[in-house]
Amino acid sequence: MFVFEITTPGTWLDYEDHDWSWRIEGLLRNLESQFFEANAALNLFIQAQSSPPARPDRDQWKLDARRRSEIRQQVEHEQGGQFFVDHWSEIYFETEVRFKREQWSKGRMPREFAHNQAFIYARAFLYALDSFDKFLGVLSREPGVPQELVVTHSIISEFFPDLRGVRNTAQHLEDRARGLGAGRDPKPLDLKPIVSDAIHAPGGGVLVLNSLNGSKYGSTMADGHYGEVDVSPESMQKLHYILHEALALFRWKGPKRHSPSI
Repeated sequence: MFVFEITTPGTWLDYEDHDWSWRIEGLLRNLESQFFEANAALNLFIQAQSSPPARPDRDQWKLDARRRSEIRQQVEHEQGGQFFVDHWSEIYFETEVRFKREQWSKGRMPREFAHNQAFIYARAFLYALDSFDKFLGVLSREPGVPQELVVTHSIISEFFPDLRGVRNTAQHLEDRARGLGAGRDPKPLDLKPIVSDAIHAPGGGVLVLNSLNGSKYGSTMADGHYGEVDVSPESMQKLHYILHEALALFRWKGPKRHSPSI
């Protein structure tokens, strides 16, 4: 498990305007919350990737086949015990429905659920990074904050150049899936060339949505380019640096704080 620690220089902001301090402290707490949300999503993502959906082994396949046979016999019995060829598809359908529901009730996870876990956690990481970016942007525009905070905020776009574009596609898949860009009157996408470890389309024309290449979550962005955000400890290290840079710009009083808790 990766735990990224935060050391806050003090307990409270050391400024005369208490209302201002209270408001700024609230924004800083939200910034910290998004940081830990990203950290949690990273760990869940790594866990999901390290435990890919397991296919039934030979013994499990035999058990499943035996149980399906038992259920099928029960279904046939309920239908009068008579077998007609034109009833076969209905019997097969009912058998499969009952078998799957029985397995789910015993805690067996659908393959679709297991397959999608890594994507869900990757998007959670993406959204936490995006919210962190937005909170820091709001904070940097507050009156009275250190001017250097604008520069600190700009580092996010340097470290994560595709963050906003990939996040917007994740939020508007219904448009990108139809080959449309952004805005109230979206225009058709001009799909740009893609050359990466997983995709080789030097001539363009390839639409990529909700893709995972190792730890990199990517999609075609509204401008037609393919973008990625790395769901990794390295990305958290960058976020960690930005947060501590922001905290260090303020004046603090009281004992320094260490997060997260146990």
